[in-house]
Amino acid sequence: MSSVPRDFLHALASNLLRRLNPGKNRIYLYNSKKSSTFVADMLYQWIISMPMMICFFWSVFFLVRFFRGNDEPRVKWTILLFYIASTVLYLNHWLYFSDLKTSVGAWTYLIANLLVYPLYYAYLRALTRTKNTWDNFVLFIPAALIAIFFPLNIHYAWIAEEVLLLFARVCFAIQVIWVWVCGFNLLRYTQQRLDNTYADHRSFLLQPTNDLLLLIGITAVVSTLLNILGRDTFDGSLLVSIPAVMMSILLFSLGYVAAHTVLPQETVAQEEEGADYAERARRATTEETDELMNKIGKALREKQLFTNPHLTIQDLASAVNSNRTYVSNCINRRTGLSFSQYVARYRVEHAQTILCDPQYTSDHDAIAEAISLSGFASDQTFYRVFKEVTGTTPLLYRQQNLQK
Repeated sequence: MSSVPRDFLHALASNLLRRLNPGKNRIYLYNSKKSSTFVADMLYQWIISMPMMICFFWSVFFLVRFFRGNDEPRVKWTILLFYIASTVLYLNHWLYFSDLKTSVGAWTYLIANLLVYPLYYAYLRALTRTKNTWDNFVLFIPAALIAIFFPLNIHYAWIAEEVLLLFARVCFAIQVIWVWVCGFNLLRYTQQRLDNTYADHRSFLLQPTNDLLLLIGITAVVSTLLNILGRDTFDGSLLVSIPAVMMSILLFSLGYVAAHTVLPQETVAQEEEGADYAERARRATTEETDELMNKIGKALREKQLFTNPHLTIQDLASAVNSNRTYVSNCINRRTGLSFSQYVARYRVEHAQTILCDPQYTSDHDAIAEAISLSGFASDQTFYRVFKEVTGTTPLLYRQQNLQK
């Protein structure tokens, strides 16, 4: 057996014996002082292992989902690799803070630490059906360099270990900032794309991910500061429980949101139509824009296309014999609204007419009919959009207008 595994197993056995028997007089563990020491030690072990166990749980969950789920393959393997890398990272954390420090552990820790943010960014790109770009691959270069040069440096000592650690910390900080900023821009672009393609406000499917990205940013600032301070600062101290609990909550939340956030399969980027239609919309004359907007308004009012809960920009473009990118750009430029916001105005207007109809003696029946006949996909969407457009609730609007 090589020296590294032998030293590691020896350290593991010694540590476990020390944890199980804090002192020589193990028979007196009922003593309050020794009992409190043992309990504190076990609590410490439990706290520092929490992030690792949560990552392992989600790794198993997404591994099963990888073979059984119907998600986009790229989405499944990126989130799975993210949690596998996180499991390795926090396994090394647990070993480190349990006094099981080896060169192999330091090597795998640095690699995993430089993989988690690039993998999460790859997951965001897969989730939003966005093509990979150069930045997605560049983010993995630091991990590859550490994987190659760290073990070579152990044998040949080309570079001081402190220089490699500094390189890893600087790269980690750059990754955090890059993924946070680009992740927000990516989600914002995808939300705009969804709002300009579908009238059912499905961009809100991304809202939990967007909120978590903000939380990641806050946590990333903290983790960057901890990374600068170094793990030695917290070695053997209960202060390690603060980042451990924080990361446990974040990692569990990330897994929960990832497990419940699935964009529809037909949600794809619109670049395949080419930029010529968007350019044509930008160069359209006022007369051309007016003519198209009149056709759009006529189609929505006379054919009542807005009553279809699953209305898409393609449906509207087909109704006016135009192209979806051209129609979308025309609506955006002329009204300042997205396609879903524009259609929502027609739906709310129709709902207002129903709410003010005196034939409905019950408020509940009037609101139920308004939701059913106006094209809203759900009650929650109806209440939220109605409040956004009118500034009041459906019930208050009905009561105020029936009294006139």
